[in-house]
Amino acid sequence: MKKNNHGSSLIMAVLLILIMVLVVFLAYEVFYEDILDVLTEGKSNVIDIENTITANHKNSNANKGSSVQTTTPITNETTYSAPQTVNLSNHYYYEQLDEPGKMIYKGLEDNIANMQSGNYTIDFGTKFNDLLNSEGGDKKLNIAFQSAWNAFTYDYVDIFYIDVTKLILTTKTTKIATYARHKVNISSGTNENYFEEGIRSSQDVQAKKNYLSNVRQTIVSQLQGYSDYDKVKYLHNWMVDNIKYDTTYKREDIHNVYGAFKNKIVVCEGYARAFKYILDGLGIESVLISGSATNSSGDTENHAWNYVKLDGKWYAVDVTWDDPVITGGGELTNELRYQYFLKGSYEFFKNHEEDGYLSSNSMKFKFPILEKSDYE
Repeated sequence: MKKNNHGSSLIMAVLLILIMVLVVFLAYEVFYEDILDVLTEGKSNVIDIENTITANHKNSNANKGSSVQTTTPITNETTYSAPQTVNLSNHYYYEQLDEPGKMIYKGLEDNIANMQSGNYTIDFGTKFNDLLNSEGGDKKLNIAFQSAWNAFTYDYVDIFYIDVTKLILTTKTTKIATYARHKVNISSGTNENYFEEGIRSSQDVQAKKNYLSNVRQTIVSQLQGYSDYDKVKYLHNWMVDNIKYDTTYKREDIHNVYGAFKNKIVVCEGYARAFKYILDGLGIESVLISGSATNSSGDTENHAWNYVKLDGKWYAVDVTWDDPVITGGGELTNELRYQYFLKGSYEFFKNHEEDGYLSSNSMKFKFPILEKSDYE
């Protein structure tokens, strides 16, 4: 009697169809997205940094489409206050980021040299696909981006050449039916580059970085053999004696480390970044801090200073307020020079207040806990 192979043939046919579907799906995974990028027109909406840091422009229908979202980090350079009128680079802020924030931070950190070109694109591919497909994923990614930028520039205080308002996070989404895939990158967007004003090329960046490196190495070499306390005190005094506070708020580089050492005239953020930059070179742990402070006139404004770790304990140093603009001129006395030098929380917080929100749309960062008493 002949065997009936009808059932087994049907099973084989079904299996063949399933294999063909799988092959087609895998081919889509590999090739379709790139083809769709060419065939579909993506539109970018560059947002106003002063008003918002999220924007969406979607172009889709029921079956397929693409959308592009661009985001820029907020800058807080213009929010710091006037002074009172009477290569260690630690990862302190990085360690506080969530996983998406750490991925963005590492993307920035790993491409520091590449970003000196002014228009390098950091491509994350589909690393954030699961996040963006989750509920509220867009918002979570935007917060991660802002927080990562804040952490990166507070840990790496010598990133003076990037204009944050020109740095764009772009999310491009491709869809078929309910399937969505998201590609993310950081670039200059529609800007020619993301350089600060006054920087024209990567050669300009490198020349300024070399200048800063030479300054740091000179100071570091002069302080070999001194105790950490003496190193911190020497640097503090050198900055007070050689750097001035800019009361015009109109000069270039007044918020950054280059302006502190080259032009020797900055605002509080420039003092604080310069102080940490040299301490990094000295191997002394320090942190850039932001918050508010109330001056002798009773005015409370945003401010920046440092915390420094000595003998395993944290103390506050406000170089800006130890270099005050003295009304009517006069000599800077030792009492004024060291009024905010290696202070504990009891004295320092009488007129300084921390703010862990380094900018809008950012996570809240934690600062080191100060000793209650001043350094002795």
